[in-house]
Amino acid sequence: MLKLNKKLNTKFDAAESSPGFLFWKVANLHQRLQRQVLKDLDISPTQYSLLACYFFLKTPTKLPTQSDICEMAGLDKMLVSDTTKALLRKKLVSKKTNKDDQRSFFIELTDEGKSICNKAVKLIEVLDDEFFALTGNTKNFHEMLHRIESRATILKK
Repeated sequence: MLKLNKKLNTKFDAAESSPGFLFWKVANLHQRLQRQVLKDLDISPTQYSLLACYFFLKTPTKLPTQSDICEMAGLDKMLVSDTTKALLRKKLVSKKTNKDDQRSFFIELTDEGKSICNKAVKLIEVLDDEFFALTGNTKNFHEMLHRIESRATILKK
């Protein structure tokens, strides 16, 4: 464990003692592993996540919009917009006109997008099973993450 510079005004004596730093470090490790398993599919973890969200939110009567993805995933509009543009360039999604709002579009996975997403989800689920098994209790860990996510809205200002 690396000792922190004593000039840093923190209550922690080591970076790993900070739960925020450790969570950030582990999240980056998870994303790095995701990049590795998705490499052959030529998509990033963010692109995979958006494909899965678009896939998940589609119903027989409604296609999702970028705003729907922002709300579901808690992502910044610019990130969703830029990532969706990349998916459009790769022809993994297509845009449909939203007759009710000319400023937004419905997004639909192409056949290739569905195929890539289904291949990716199998890879990601295997990785997640192995990665989160390291917690010793995946169910409890998932419940803790869900509790943080659902209660953190009170911290937003």
